Amino acid sequence: MDATKNELRRKMRLRLQSSGDRTAEWSRAIVASIAGHPAWAGVRVLSLYSALPGEPDLSALWTAETPPRFCYPRIEAGGMTFFEVKSPGELIPAPWHPTIREPVFTPARLVPPEQIDLILVPGLAFTRAGQRLGRGGGFYDRYLAALPTRAIKLGVCFQCQIEENLPLEAHDQRVHAIITESGLTGILPTEVV
Repeated sequence: MDATKNELRRKMRLRLQSSGDRTAEWSRAIVASIAGHPAWAGVRVLSLYSALPGEPDLSALWTAETPPRFCYPRIEAGGMTFFEVKSPGELIPAPWHPTIREPVFTPARLVPPEQIDLILVPGLAFTRAGQRLGRGGGFYDRYLAALPTRAIKLGVCFQCQIEENLPLEAHDQRVHAIITESGLTGILPTEVV
């Protein structure tokens, strides 16, 4: 199964590289769809991510008219935790990956999973049914499993990353819906936000 996942990861990376300079335009469309969705008004705590090259850049959400509290992931000791960030300038380069920016470890700013209303989840590929292929570390799978059922799990990718099927393992977590430059696919939980 893992060999199949690794082959698909290589395929997706090549597909993203061939997308070229269109990703900035697509990222703006994704941000507009997120901020324009009715669920956005009820979000108090939003989990963002620092985009890798080729991933949708959601940093424009910081300019929303009434932004929620933002938190970003930090990877340490094999796990992922989220910390509140007051501005993008507070993010620092991650020691494990120079292009990733993450929050400083500040215990007072730790955001426990039960406080997150909406988590925006990156991935290399998704299906319309919410299956996700990550980069192979399992960080998001473990974190998504710990979230309360009321939290919205929204996969974020470009349309070219949507696959019909993905290889699944028991630990793989699904998201409620997928958002691309073409809009939202799937149904967000109505009892949330």
